[in-house]
Amino acid sequence: MVSTLVVVSLVLAGLVAGTMTIGLVAVRPAMHSLPATTYVLVKQAFDISYPKFMKPLQIACLLSTVALTAVAAVVGSAACAILAAVAAVGVFTNIIVTVRGDLPINNAMATWTPGAPPSDWQSQRARWDFFNSIRTIAAVSALVLLALAATTS
Repeated sequence: MVSTLVVVSLVLAGLVAGTMTIGLVAVRPAMHSLPATTYVLVKQAFDISYPKFMKPLQIACLLSTVALTAVAAVVGSAACAILAAVAAVGVFTNIIVTVRGDLPINNAMATWTPGAPPSDWQSQRARWDFFNSIRTIAAVSALVLLALAATTS
């Protein structure tokens, strides 16, 4: 059971971390090269489709990682349980930063008029980028910890 949960958690964490890393290193620079009107249009379109994939993925990742922690603790794989628990904290951090940091900014950006974004649109984008970097680091850290947990299961 531990082996199955490790694989499931690794795959889900890999999808979360991979999606977020691509966003940080590829999508973000491309978005920053766009003029304001185009940036707002693309961001608004992206914010409609992206959550449909990421929300269930993040929740499934958290649930599988918590399940791995519990099962590993019960069957006596202490190192695996500890690593999975810390990974679960990383996954949870990713979700909390998304909900408390990125989503409020996304909701504000959804109301912008593409041809006339607010005068502080670049500072709001920078705040979003900051939160996105934190949640990406949390997701990648969780993936690394789950990979280490796999070696101890």
